[in-house]
Amino acid sequence: VERREHEGRPAVVLDRTAFYPESGGQPWDKGTLGGVDVMQALDFGGVILHVLASGIADGAVHGRVDWPVRFDHMQQHTGQHVLSQAFWELLKGETLSFHMGPDVSTLEIGLKTLSDADFDRVEDRANAIVREDREVKTYFVPEDRIGEVPLRRPPKKHGLLRVVEVDGFDYSACGGTHVRKTGEIGSIKVLGIEKIRGNLRFEFLCGGRALRDHRGKDRTVRRLAGAF
Repeated sequence: VERREHEGRPAVVLDRTAFYPESGGQPWDKGTLGGVDVMQALDFGGVILHVLASGIADGAVHGRVDWPVRFDHMQQHTGQHVLSQAFWELLKGETLSFHMGPDVSTLEIGLKTLSDADFDRVEDRANAIVREDREVKTYFVPEDRIGEVPLRRPPKKHGLLRVVEVDGFDYSACGGTHVRKTGEIGSIKVLGIEKIRGNLRFEFLCGGRALRDHRGKDRTVRRLAGAF
């Protein structure tokens, strides 16, 4: 319905789209439009801009989302909800920021210190929720009724709000993509911890990322053991 240009590349606006634009710490979907690679999907005031590798023809266009990338994002984002609630439930550690990188994701939690025992408790609680295979629900709530939902943190937007609920465990106002049940997260593994702005920032991996990380480290340890 519209042609634009973004940083020297052609870009288009569609009447509807399944591509998730970069938002809320989650990267954009990859894929193709009319067989042309989608380089970025961006939200400009509610208008979703698809930045393309080259131009496409007018008329109807078929979009194809890169499913492995989308599902990876779904695992990481749902895992973040579960991990954030585990920090809050057990330690009253508030999630201050979230970023999903291409290899590892990070959570900034409002805690000054964390013992090894508490670290294990949080990770164990999060993975218990994964194993329980709880339903992940999404629904819309008017702003004047959002107080009836026990949100983990106040919403940043106004109007009709989208709530993502990990059944009976976590309630978040969120527009991201998520799995249907927590079992699809696979597993949640917290890696490094560092101090930032007086708080703690955690690196974490979910699902396929956690498996690949474990596999790589296991092989490294076996090679080192053999060398020694």
